[in-house]
Amino acid sequence: MTVVEEVDFLVIGSGPAGQKGAVQASKSGMKTVLIEGGELGGASLWSGTIPSKTLREAVLDLTRFRTKNFYGTQSNLPAKSEISVSDLIYRLEWVKKHLQETTLRQLKKNKIDIVHGWARFRDPHTVDVYRNEEKIRSFRAGKILLTPGSKPRALKGVIFDGKKIFDSTQLLEMDVIPKSLLVVGAGVIGSEYASIFSVLGSKVIMIDRKARILSFLDREIGSHLLLALEESKLSFHGNKDYESITVKGDEVVVQCKDGSVFTAEKALIASGRVANVEGLSLDAAGLSLNGRGYIEVDEYFRTSVAHIYAAGDVIGKASLSSTGYVEGRLAALHAFHQKVDPVAKLFPYGIYTIPEISYIGKNEEELQAEGIDYEVGRSYFYEVSRSVITGSESGLCKILFDRKKRDILGVHIVGRGATEVIHIAQVAISFNAKIDYFVEQVFNFPTFAEMYRIAALNGLNKLKKTGYIHGHI
Repeated sequence: MTVVEEVDFLVIGSGPAGQKGAVQASKSGMKTVLIEGGELGGASLWSGTIPSKTLREAVLDLTRFRTKNFYGTQSNLPAKSEISVSDLIYRLEWVKKHLQETTLRQLKKNKIDIVHGWARFRDPHTVDVYRNEEKIRSFRAGKILLTPGSKPRALKGVIFDGKKIFDSTQLLEMDVIPKSLLVVGAGVIGSEYASIFSVLGSKVIMIDRKARILSFLDREIGSHLLLALEESKLSFHGNKDYESITVKGDEVVVQCKDGSVFTAEKALIASGRVANVEGLSLDAAGLSLNGRGYIEVDEYFRTSVAHIYAAGDVIGKASLSSTGYVEGRLAALHAFHQKVDPVAKLFPYGIYTIPEISYIGKNEEELQAEGIDYEVGRSYFYEVSRSVITGSESGLCKILFDRKKRDILGVHIVGRGATEVIHIAQVAISFNAKIDYFVEQVFNFPTFAEMYRIAALNGLNKLKKTGYIHGHI
């Protein structure tokens, strides 16, 4: 009979939220155990954030995408047709191995007991751990943090065989770069992989039930992205809801409800993700999923069972690694009655398409719906010296600001370095800076950050002279 071990804090799942929750609890002097059924690091490291971004960098390097404006196809590195899956996988495996070693080192340094196996609730305080259907350990915990992450959503009637029809996890095991790829779903995952394979030389067709790619984006930014993707020979078809997805001969065939048909050598079905709670026996813990299929939590990440917390993808909020890191840590702080600052409600989003996108705050459509009197300042990347130097002339930075108060309401960037330079806007908004700030400060030259000054001047010069006391007209 397995002995039930007493612990202070039990974490189920080793992704970003689980890691930081476990470390924070341990630093607070709590006996902490971390359970992981798959690979240490969770989906973020093995099938999500890290693999897709690593694959993107490998493709940009091997195709010489960033220097094509200067040298065209002249290069000492392989041309697109010569790039193999093994070229891409080599870098991918190296990065994953390195980051897993770093994660393991950090957890061990903080004296966290790592248990490899699948967790299952026996009751609200007791969790059994299984490996190959054999119970290997049991724990009774004062506090529990659920961070099991998410997995690709399965579609009724669609067979994901990992040969012709793939989900985002299976795609990483593809053995050949397809001549054509059909991507069903124009959300973040679908758009990122579509742009990657388009740059690799695959003929990419994207379809989505919504009219626009990444429909939540500022409309102008989305249009700019689509134009760049079309230059890479990607074609997008909106308002297309699939009726069936089947394999016929050597092709994947997607039949849409409007009668249109699309075919390709292979297909990626990017239909979103669902909470990865299968096998946890949540009912034994007194928990259930909400109407959206996630675990409901309060502002401190407590579930309906007071001593059980949840964070990361399983709560269905931002579902970002960046927010997961913060959520796990704050959950652990609250669990042991330490000071908890509220989670920042304003944070940047990064989308690693080619070109990449990042934004923070409101977009134009939202401001219009709220009736806010705003102005737009724009800088195009061809105006930014650093962009021209690096061969990245395609891009746009938009600053939205209040015409009267000059408060910064939102910043939207598409182009190289977007996910890095967006943090300048994050800091400025956090400290209630006005649009004038970007004009009054001196930026290093030449840098991508210069886009803020150009965009701010563009916006301010649109105001009437009485609306801007410093006289920049």
